[in-house]
Amino acid sequence: MKRTRITAFLLALLLTAQITLTACSNAGGTEEPNGGASAPSANTNTEAAAPEETRIDPGLPERDFAGYDFRMLGKGTSNSHWKSMDLTAEELTGDAINDAVFQRNLNVAEKYKVNFVEYAVSDYFNQGKEFTTSVLANADDYDMAALKPDGVVSSFISNGYVVELGTVPYMNLSQPWYDQNMIRQMSIGGKLYLVMGDMLTMDNDAIGAVFFNKKLAGNYQLENLYTMVDEGRWTIDKMTAFAETAAQDINGDGVMKPMDDVWGALTEYSTTFALNSGAGVTMISKDEADLPIVSARDERYANMYEKVLKLQNNWDISLYAESVGGYSDVWAECLDVVFESDRALFNICWMNRASLFRDMETDFGIIPLPKYDEAQDGYHSFVSMYCANSIEIPKTATDLERTGIIIEALSAESKYLLTPAYYDKTLKSKESRDVESSRMLDVIFATTIYDLGYMFNWGGICSAVGSMVGTAGGDISGYASALQKSNKSITKNLEKDIKAITNVAE
Repeated sequence: MKRTRITAFLLALLLTAQITLTACSNAGGTEEPNGGASAPSANTNTEAAAPEETRIDPGLPERDFAGYDFRMLGKGTSNSHWKSMDLTAEELTGDAINDAVFQRNLNVAEKYKVNFVEYAVSDYFNQGKEFTTSVLANADDYDMAALKPDGVVSSFISNGYVVELGTVPYMNLSQPWYDQNMIRQMSIGGKLYLVMGDMLTMDNDAIGAVFFNKKLAGNYQLENLYTMVDEGRWTIDKMTAFAETAAQDINGDGVMKPMDDVWGALTEYSTTFALNSGAGVTMISKDEADLPIVSARDERYANMYEKVLKLQNNWDISLYAESVGGYSDVWAECLDVVFESDRALFNICWMNRASLFRDMETDFGIIPLPKYDEAQDGYHSFVSMYCANSIEIPKTATDLERTGIIIEALSAESKYLLTPAYYDKTLKSKESRDVESSRMLDVIFATTIYDLGYMFNWGGICSAVGSMVGTAGGDISGYASALQKSNKSITKNLEKDIKAITNVAE
């Protein structure tokens, strides 16, 4: 396990230059996607900067924690695609994200006299091991963790390993530095055991979107995609039709090959759930008591699923990651290369790709996931529970008041430091290459949608729903029977977890 210790003294020593970070909207998906006030321009040559957003006082008490080591368990940087960069920073580097984390931690460290210690999990693909071992040993090893919800935090919740955040002193979950969409959709029986928001960036990286190659879109004289989004006409049927137009067997051998031909879309298994949620539907929804219920059997979910598979399972137009062999990393070595070399019109992927494509020669645009139809009211941007980070507190934490103050302080500072660095400077100015894509980001980040079914996978519901994915063709005639076969298991596991979670809450 990698351990990084950042003391208040070291932070102050390393702060050799003032970091000027402008305020912007909360990218976590609150009710005010534009943040209320106009954001200052990133262009220092402008004659007059827009007024800064008025800071919200978190209302925290004065405390002196006498050099306490605030310990955070995180994902680390071992995974090439998903590096946790939002917990600590050892020094100023000139990188917007790093320096914002540095300044944020310095502010909190100096005010509350704490040090920040980051532990990186030893095994990225078994993220819950250290946390679970610690809790079962009743050890006071961590004050908080920032791990993935899917299969990890979900198991913590089911087993009663984490604190219900509504009981934590000084954590005000109604504040805009917490993702209010996430809070509404991921609570269970009015209780919340994990949260996302401005303190983290990987939850933003894990939002699904559609990247498109502007050169290919121009070559095929496609309708302006930004205009379609603005007018509410960007739908899954339109996307499929455009993908069919773009796909070309360049060498004429009658076989579509990853590196030889031009593809309409790049997809993977998990983008099935992202595209489906573009219709505003999820495998699990909630009833009037805020308790989970199965909605994967609903007509709208099945209808959207059929539309999605007509794109994903048509391997004459879509390059499906899991069907490609011969690569140690099919994304880095194949799909990313295909997109960067102008051999794919659409790339259905996650927002972390904005940084990865920063050096791409051809301009690309970013637009939301498509709607079910034009009558749908608004877009929905799926957050992958496999890739995202979330904040949770182990039940072994000995001082919840201290923990609540520090998390709240970090979150509040992040709204005015880290989020602007990520959203405005990194995405809207550097990786986002045009004004239209920059504007699309406002839509994407304000319309996040989460699926409890994807997180908990009750009774193997993900496998049941995903059983049609990854085979040629778009036939879902077996969908209903696949769900029916899993119905007993889904219901049993769902009811078991609800009972366990509500008992824990009591």
